[in-house]
Amino acid sequence: MTSKERVMAALEHQEADRVPLDLGGINNTCMHELVEKEFKKKLGLEDHGSFIKARSQGIVIPDQSVADYLGVDTCSIYINEVRPWQDNGDGTYTDMWGITMKLNPDGYYYNRIGHPLEDLETVEQLDDYILPEPTEYMLEGLNERLNANADKCCILEGLEEPMFGMPSWLRRNENFYMDLMADEELCDALLTKLLTYYKKLIDFIMERIGDRIDIVKVADDLGTQDSLLLSPETFRKRIKPHMAELYGHIKKKYNKKILLHSCGAIRPLLNDLIEIGVDAVNPVQISAKEMDPQELKNEFGDKITFWGGGVDTQSVLNMGTPEDVRKQVKENLRIFKKNGGYVFAQVHNIQPGVPVENVIAMYETYKENSNY
Repeated sequence: MTSKERVMAALEHQEADRVPLDLGGINNTCMHELVEKEFKKKLGLEDHGSFIKARSQGIVIPDQSVADYLGVDTCSIYINEVRPWQDNGDGTYTDMWGITMKLNPDGYYYNRIGHPLEDLETVEQLDDYILPEPTEYMLEGLNERLNANADKCCILEGLEEPMFGMPSWLRRNENFYMDLMADEELCDALLTKLLTYYKKLIDFIMERIGDRIDIVKVADDLGTQDSLLLSPETFRKRIKPHMAELYGHIKKKYNKKILLHSCGAIRPLLNDLIEIGVDAVNPVQISAKEMDPQELKNEFGDKITFWGGGVDTQSVLNMGTPEDVRKQVKENLRIFKKNGGYVFAQVHNIQPGVPVENVIAMYETYKENSNY
């Protein structure tokens, strides 16, 4: 069984030979570059350098030596932005959306500090904001990567957070959240503009490489540790219709599976997400409210594939002992893998400072318990 077949079987809720393994197939299942360097050094793996696409996070697409050693089943087909970040000469950078980025003092991540639409007041002013035209630079190197990984499950990555995250970043969080409640006309105009753009962007990509893409990954973080970021009613009225149209475009026109990344306590929205065509959900934040693995599997396990949730990255992988890690990985595999519908990954990216012994314990335990 190939890696591609293994992952696609999981999405069809079938038990394959083993649970598929994702590392870096999407930008939420990665190692930070510092973690990967230590991992390669500890295990004596060949170091080909760090391949970073998500510059703001400092995370890497796995070194081939790491992917081969672990038997990773996924391959990230990660588009570039339309152009490299613009260096503003003052320690800040501007991305393709016009958002200003600045490196955090710890040197690990970039923060969004400037928002091109934060002073927007009318729908008419929105016409002045020109979204960037797709360019061939966005696909640089992807044909070669697809050809070299034809047996892997190839996942389109880099669309960011189209229908909730992106308008929040463009407007600034508090402004967009107020728009949701107090300026429905402006809110809907912005979401419609982004929806139209994203459909165009997806067409541009899929017309060129879509025949070799297995899954389209989208994201929109809708939860916090203890609750949703917006009420279910507001989600259903303002956000869900646009998400449904975008996902429908991908599924109906290109017949691709949808993998949604959405952090936090999103259980109250899982049926909504299933209804609009989401095939798999990541990160399965098991430490968040009402995100208990057994309850999730019992209620939703035959309707959506869980992608992640293998071990908590807030307190166990980073602060537990190797034995703590082994115990949780073994238990979560037992729960999630039954009847298929599961792809293994830790809850979120492996951050600097996570003990390499814990990372090794996670993968060793996965290997020992992943077979069907």
